[in-house]
Amino acid sequence: MMMTVKSFATEQNLWCRIEDAVKQALEGNAVDALLQRLAGVPIKSSRASRMLGAYIFKTGEPVCIRLQFVQSPESLQQTFLHEVAHACDHLSHQPKKVQRRGHGRAWQAWAVALGILPVRCGESAELAQLHRTRLKPVAVCQKCGFVLQRVRRLNRRGDYIHRSCGGRLKTL
Repeated sequence: MMMTVKSFATEQNLWCRIEDAVKQALEGNAVDALLQRLAGVPIKSSRASRMLGAYIFKTGEPVCIRLQFVQSPESLQQTFLHEVAHACDHLSHQPKKVQRRGHGRAWQAWAVALGILPVRCGESAELAQLHRTRLKPVAVCQKCGFVLQRVRRLNRRGDYIHRSCGGRLKTL
């Protein structure tokens, strides 16, 4: 079964908070319309090791909310509400208008209404550990022997220089 914003929020006891925030920010039919659109947005697991979550939309329509589930329950709830604030900001503005700034005033108002701090980035020790385990050696400096580690390999056609010593990096 596909997980949606409403099913995840209900499971985490957050749906009432979302409803209250939408009712506080909007009036009349706009409340029900936004809640209905928001409720059906799918939630997918993310493989990213540097991002806690993301709200994805294409041509003005929501595609999904991606969440990295390798984080503490409190952090997961904060990340979820952060992405819901993006979705509310996006879905509540008039159609055919250009998307607003990602963490601008409108998004900040939604974040405050949802009861979270309007900050751009969160941190997770679990996600940092996951990133460290995914690092692998991708190049070696021919001058000083430094081993460059990354999650993804370097392009083998590129010429790379070690910033610290100026030596050439040889891809592995």
